[in-house]
Amino acid sequence: MALLEVNKINKSYGSKKAMDDISFKVEAGRIVGLIGPNGAGKSTTMRAITGLMSYSSGNIQFDGQPITFGNHNALDKIGNLIEYPAIYPNLTALEHLKLYAMDTKNPADFATLMKKTQIDGENFGKRKAKNFSLGMKQRLGIAIALIRNPKLVILDEPMNGLDPQSVHDLRRLIRDLADDGVAFLISSHLLDELQKLVDDIVIINHGKIIETSTMTAFFSHDKIRWLFNTSDNQKALTVALENHWIADMEDGKLQISGAEQLQDVITVLNNSGIKIESLNTITGNLEKSLLDMLANDDKGE
Repeated sequence: MALLEVNKINKSYGSKKAMDDISFKVEAGRIVGLIGPNGAGKSTTMRAITGLMSYSSGNIQFDGQPITFGNHNALDKIGNLIEYPAIYPNLTALEHLKLYAMDTKNPADFATLMKKTQIDGENFGKRKAKNFSLGMKQRLGIAIALIRNPKLVILDEPMNGLDPQSVHDLRRLIRDLADDGVAFLISSHLLDELQKLVDDIVIINHGKIIETSTMTAFFSHDKIRWLFNTSDNQKALTVALENHWIADMEDGKLQISGAEQLQDVITVLNNSGIKIESLNTITGNLEKSLLDMLANDDKGE
């Protein structure tokens, strides 16, 4: 049985469906990316999972126990950072951890947790939160989410405000915890960073799940694309389409896929008197694949 099971959850605001038969699973030790455009239903779904929002039908099970707006018994082993953490300006990082650990039977070791999330040291651990940067508040929020030694951690935009080194360190922390069996459900608009981290993806659009897949399987059907700049891109586009390849213009360059080999494309372009000035190979791009999938889904609306 999966650690988290979301089964046919529905929620409406008037005539608008915020969650429309939402169903997916999260296994122990897996990092799952919940992906979609603004307003797709990501935060609503996360809030329902953490018992912060009611839903009209369906059910949510965590570790074999139900989660509803009125039943929070299962939440003791779920940590979360949804939107901005509740941080008090006159408390230090350590004081925050002690505060959030008050109703926890077996909290994480404060010193270890502060070191893992980089909120230890003279310049951070002993300063009051009113002097924290956005990135420092994010790291503290993540530490708060981990205070209960959770089996599942839900993070909404955890990389907001973090510098590149802090993002790298956060990825490493999440991967280390996942290797120890902790599951993660993460929403982020930083798809390049998410692609480096997640094992599985759940894509949501207009309140509906339109794709669930492992990251490996998601990209197994992703065709290799070649991005050309030529002496005559418009002519090259026509030649590509005449050869029944998939071709279009992207940011002023010609994108081609569907040919058996790159050399076939190069030969045809050269024989057509078209000079290739630059060439890049593109594959496995989460942002591009997501945008294509959303565009196709919107056409079907």
